[in-house]
Amino acid sequence: MSKSSVSLRSRYFGKERVFWLKRDSGQYWPSIYHTVSSPCSCMSYHHESRRIFIGQDNGAVVEFLISEDFNKMNHVKTYPAHQNRVSDLIFSLESQWVISTGHDKSISWMSTQSGSMLGRHSFGSWASCLQYDKDTQHAFVGDHSGQITLLKLDEQTCSVITTLKGHEGSVGVLYWDPVQRWLFSGASDHSVIMWDIGGRQGRTLLLQGHHEKVQALRYLPLTRQLVSCSADGGITVWNMETTREEAPQWQESDSCQKCEQPFFWNIKQMWDSKTLGLRQHHCRKCGKAICGKCSSKRSTYPIMGFEFQVRMCDDCYDTIKEEDRTPLATFHEGKHNIGHMDMDPSRGLMVTCGTMIFDISPPRLD
Repeated sequence: MSKSSVSLRSRYFGKERVFWLKRDSGQYWPSIYHTVSSPCSCMSYHHESRRIFIGQDNGAVVEFLISEDFNKMNHVKTYPAHQNRVSDLIFSLESQWVISTGHDKSISWMSTQSGSMLGRHSFGSWASCLQYDKDTQHAFVGDHSGQITLLKLDEQTCSVITTLKGHEGSVGVLYWDPVQRWLFSGASDHSVIMWDIGGRQGRTLLLQGHHEKVQALRYLPLTRQLVSCSADGGITVWNMETTREEAPQWQESDSCQKCEQPFFWNIKQMWDSKTLGLRQHHCRKCGKAICGKCSSKRSTYPIMGFEFQVRMCDDCYDTIKEEDRTPLATFHEGKHNIGHMDMDPSRGLMVTCGTMIFDISPPRLD
């Protein structure tokens, strides 16, 4: 078998690690079967150096070196990274660090040369996902509270640059584009947010095109498209080349900013006007606090990221033209709960993995 015909794939099943080689016939065959001490939770593989790092449920990160013929893997080091499950990890060849996040609410970075712990930083919630910029040594950590923390990592120490707050549910996936310096985040609130880190203006774009939690992201710079996948098998392809508008911040008020009727907590105005208080809503286009009667209309507004119909006040609804409702995303069905996704843009291929979705609703008795 010629070396040029070798293609490596790696999967983990429970406590087992399996490597698959692509043979000359085009089929994949298992080449290495290796058992580890604890269930595998994540991995990072560096093709040029043939080094693979495996995160485990017991909090350890294990490093192996794959042989040149891809028929053997040798244990190199075990890093005591966390006290609980490793949720994500990245190997940086430039700094010779392995960086990881865990369910012990921390990020750690360790030297692959000495095997020692260089630093650790703790959060208030489980650290669920990680991205790293090798040029600036900035790490992005998403957590279960819905926040994203930007840190500058150094030898023995780190500094918190900022905390990004925008999601209303736990952040499940991050994707960093180092060229545009855009950070994309997907969360259990069914939304995707694009954070313009390089613009330094605090610009964020909200993208709502899923009915379930977002679990996989990939940005394609050549076509200026973002691909996002969710737990219900939904695959959304976003057009990021078009000019988009930022969604407004929601305003707060004690009464409807349209009809001035009091909301239910505004006891004084309710008493003075002898009326019952109303429930507060918000217009997704202008952000004003409004009552249900003044926001009876629903509409899509793709330029602001709303591919599904959302609540709008009557005034904003009347300003939207039919061409404003033209979708800026396409929707596809993945047929299963998509937990992970990767792409080969040069060939236009995408691979997804996850769990099957079963309909467990009871049968109808007609």
